[in-house]
Amino acid sequence: MPARTVVFTSARKFDGKEFRWIRSGEYIQMSGRAGRRGIDDRGIVMFMVDEKMDSSVGRELLKGKPDPLNSAFRLTYNMALNLLRVEEINPEYMLERSFFLFQNNSSIPSLEKKVKELEGRRDRVVIENEDQITNYYRIRQQLHRLEGEMQTFVTKPKYCVPFLQPGRLVKVEHGDEEDFGWGAVVNFQKKANQKMQSEAVYAVEVLLCCSTDSCKRAPKEPPKPPPSGDRGEMQVVPVLLPHLTKLSSVRVYLPKDLRPLQNRKVVRTAIEEVQKRFPDGLPFLNPVKDMHISDDEFRKIVQKVEALEKRLLASPVHKNPQLETLYNLCQKKAEPLFLLPLHLHSGDELLLTELMFNGAFNDLTVEQCVALLSCFVFQERADAMPKLSDELAGPLKMMQDTARRIARISIEAKLDMEEEAYVESFRPHIMDVVHAWVSGAPFSQICKMTDIMEGSVIRCIRRLAELLRQMCQAAKAIGNTELENKFSQGIMKIRRDIVFAASLYL
Repeated sequence: MPARTVVFTSARKFDGKEFRWIRSGEYIQMSGRAGRRGIDDRGIVMFMVDEKMDSSVGRELLKGKPDPLNSAFRLTYNMALNLLRVEEINPEYMLERSFFLFQNNSSIPSLEKKVKELEGRRDRVVIENEDQITNYYRIRQQLHRLEGEMQTFVTKPKYCVPFLQPGRLVKVEHGDEEDFGWGAVVNFQKKANQKMQSEAVYAVEVLLCCSTDSCKRAPKEPPKPPPSGDRGEMQVVPVLLPHLTKLSSVRVYLPKDLRPLQNRKVVRTAIEEVQKRFPDGLPFLNPVKDMHISDDEFRKIVQKVEALEKRLLASPVHKNPQLETLYNLCQKKAEPLFLLPLHLHSGDELLLTELMFNGAFNDLTVEQCVALLSCFVFQERADAMPKLSDELAGPLKMMQDTARRIARISIEAKLDMEEEAYVESFRPHIMDVVHAWVSGAPFSQICKMTDIMEGSVIRCIRRLAELLRQMCQAAKAIGNTELENKFSQGIMKIRRDIVFAASLYL
C-alpha cells in the first residue's frame, strides 16, 4: 500500500537460491509506492547501501528497464474438459481470446527471424560421414541418460553411505554449469527429511576448491567453482548426495584439523598428485562388485549400458582421430530450434482421476480418504513434517508413487514438468490434523497438533469440503455408489463446529 517513505534496508535480497542485487523492476515496484495520492507532495525513497556497489550495478538499478508484463494464463486439463462440454465454446476459442496468445503471437516475427538465423548456422555446418556421426551421437546421448539413471541408484543412502569414509575422493557437480571437480570427504550428517518422513537427508561435508570471491562472501552466498584463471581456495562445503556424481576407489590422507589453511593445501596437493598418477581418469567404485547393488531395475540399466557400449565400440567412427571435433559439430548442429510451444500443465485432477480409476480409495476408510485428499488442498508453508502413523503413511506413499508415474509419462510426452517438484506440490503436512478432525477431535486439540495457524487449518478444511463434493460428483458420474457414499460421509464428518460456523462471534 502507498506510504510517505519507502526504505530499502539492503541492496541485496535472497531469492530462494542466492543473495543477489535488487533488480530494476523490483526497485521500481517498491519505490513507486512512495507518496500518497492527494496527501504528500512527493514521495521519499531511502536506499541503504551497506557494501561496495559497482557503478554499472547502480546504473542498472536506477535506470534499468522494468520487468516485462507476461501473462500467467494456463490451460488446465480440468478447464479443457469443461469447455468441451459446452457446444458453442472450445479450448481453441478461449485461447484465441486470451492475452497469453496475443502476447505470444506478437513475438512470432522475432522468433521466426531467430529460427532462420539458427537454421542458417546449422546448414553451414558440414560434417564428413554425417550419418555415421549422427548415429554415434545418438548412442552417446542414450548412454548419458542411462548414466544419470545409474547415478540415481548409486547415490541412494543404503548403497553409498558406507563408502563415505574420510578422505574418499568424490566428484561434485551442481547442475550443468557448476562443476567443482574432485574433492575429499570429511564427514557426513544424517538429518530428518521434513518433506518425506520415511526418508532421511544426508549432508556430506566435502573439501572442495571454491572461487576466491565466494569464499569471501560465505556464508551469505553459496560456494562457486573457481573460474578460469582463479586458483581458488579449499573449503569444507556441505553437499547433498545427488550432487556426488562420481565416487572414486581412491582415498587420501586428511589432517585431523582442517581449519588451518596450510592443512587444506596439503589435501589439495594430494588430490592433484592422484590426478597426475591417473591421467586417464580416477578409478571409480564399481556399483556391482564394490557397492553390491543387486536391484533388478539397476541390472536392466547395466545391461542396456553394456549393449550401447558395444555398439559404440563397433562404430566405424569410434577410432577416428578427429572424433571429438566431429562429435562437437554434430552436437552444435543438433541444437533445438523451436517456437514457444503451448504447454498443458498437469493439475491435480489428473492424479485424482488416476487414483479413482486405480481403486486407490476403495480399501481406505473414510478418515484415511479425507486425510489423503488434504494433500491436494493444503498450500501453506510448514516447517516441520509430522510423524505419520502407518495408517496414513501407506496411502501417502501410494499417492506419491502414482504422482511420480504421471510426472514421468508427462516428461516423456515433452511436457514441461519436474518430477520431484510435482510430487512435492502435494503437501502432507496436515494429514494427521485432518484425520483427527474427521475422527471427532475438538478444534482445540487439533490446533495443538501443529504449528500451522488456526486460520490456515480452517481454510484447508473448508476447501477440503468442496473437493469432497466434487469427488462425490465424479464417483456418481462413473457409477461407483460405494465411493460416492464414502465421500459423502467424509463431508458430513468434517462439516461441524467452529470450522463451518457462519460467524466467529458466537
